[in-house]
Amino acid sequence: MIRNSISTEGLPSSARQAIETVGNNIRTARKRRGWSLDEMAGSMLVTRKTLSRLESGDPAVGLSVLAVALHCLIMTDDLKKVAAPESDSVGLFYEQQRLPRRVRKKQTPVDDLDF
Repeated sequence: MIRNSISTEGLPSSARQAIETVGNNIRTARKRRGWSLDEMAGSMLVTRKTLSRLESGDPAVGLSVLAVALHCLIMTDDLKKVAAPESDSVGLFYEQQRLPRRVRKKQTPVDDLDF
């Protein structure tokens, strides 16, 4: 039974396309390995239908299913790259805007120089 939720109904088209791309990429990786849906679903401990929904880009499929699929494909490192701080160009831009325009050397109090 596929759940409908506000998060899937209000999903922006760019996000929906990205999820579909991820699903297609998982399908391609599975096929390259010569695995059937049943074989991979069995190794993931999920149903064939769940894996099929993941591969078709169903946004209601849980993140844990994606993580297990990537683990089975020996692609877990790819999951670590999602939303990595070093690839956050907008966040880096805002961080750069907060940097001071000028940096001054700290003044040393006169008392610190007394021997």
